[in-house]
Amino acid sequence: MTAPHRILIVDDHPIVQSGLRLLFAPHERFRIVGTLDRGATVGAFLQSEPVDLVLLDLNMPDVRGVNVLADIVGAHDMTVIILTGETQFAEVDYALKLGARGVVSKADAPSEIIEACDAALAGELYIAPRMRDAFGRHQQLPVSLSSRQMAILHYLGQGESNKEISYRLAIAQPTVSFHIAELRRKLEAPSNRKIVERAQELGLL
Repeated sequence: MTAPHRILIVDDHPIVQSGLRLLFAPHERFRIVGTLDRGATVGAFLQSEPVDLVLLDLNMPDVRGVNVLADIVGAHDMTVIILTGETQFAEVDYALKLGARGVVSKADAPSEIIEACDAALAGELYIAPRMRDAFGRHQQLPVSLSSRQMAILHYLGQGESNKEISYRLAIAQPTVSFHIAELRRKLEAPSNRKIVERAQELGLL
């Protein structure tokens, strides 16, 4: 028998955590390996426990959900599905650009979450039906960037230095420098400031 997919839930509402545990319990192909109610604890958990998929609420109480997402995809290149309880369309659209593999509203039928997990783990992009109209405009990025490059671009946009990005994503500074050089090449930008400006023009930030 194939080993179950290991799922981490990141949501600060105990009722949501309990509901998701009940939802996944009958499905032997999934196993909940942890539930976290703070975004700042995600990195340490992923360092200590193998995880295949993260269910992430963007509206966390301590840090921006998109920062948590950038850390996950930048450091671990991991499959992430966004759970949203609000109409945060701009934030969710940006999360998809950052590399989230799916988005499901907490108002959707529970079966949508299972379907999203199956699709994302199969390498597909899943947007729940009730949200597809809002994201009908979501298209392929105008420039092909890796998950790590998008994460680095995200933090460049927040004004962070190479050293700070290296610490956040737990990667060596020369690796950050390499990817920034790639961003300069792909975006035809001679400096970090120009990278950010060009990314904003292209709707990447």
